[in-house]
Amino acid sequence: MKRLFLTACAIALGLSVFSTSDNAYAQDPGVENAIKYRQSVMKAVGGNMGAMVGIMKGAGDKANLATHAGAMADLAKIASTLFPAGSDFGETTALPVIWEKPDDFSAAIKKFQDAADNLATVAQSGDMAASGKAFGGLGESCKNCHENFREKKER
Repeated sequence: MKRLFLTACAIALGLSVFSTSDNAYAQDPGVENAIKYRQSVMKAVGGNMGAMVGIMKGAGDKANLATHAGAMADLAKIASTLFPAGSDFGETTALPVIWEKPDDFSAAIKKFQDAADNLATVAQSGDMAASGKAFGGLGESCKNCHENFREKKER
């Protein structure tokens, strides 16, 4: 009887853990998940940026520039969703000014989106000189956010 009781308790505990975690996730994925998602997307942004730098320096196939530029434009479209309320603390390099001055941050995100869209359009032409200029504009938009909305990296 004792063994049956312990088995039933173990099963009930296991079901409640799964049920609770599923319900909790459905209601609120949590700050940690929001930050991890944001960091993953930003790593993808950095990966595409690094690949495009390589192409611009002649290390990659120029035909791939349009693919990376298109991916960057797609990532830029969701950038404004990566900083939800409550994700301003924890293991993040995002500065509080993002949430304190949302209009300034939105303007910076818009510049990023516009620059990424411009590069994606120009890169389709295959004109590397024009793409280089558009890539410079994208770099400036990234620099703007990094200087104003992200903690400085230790060098």
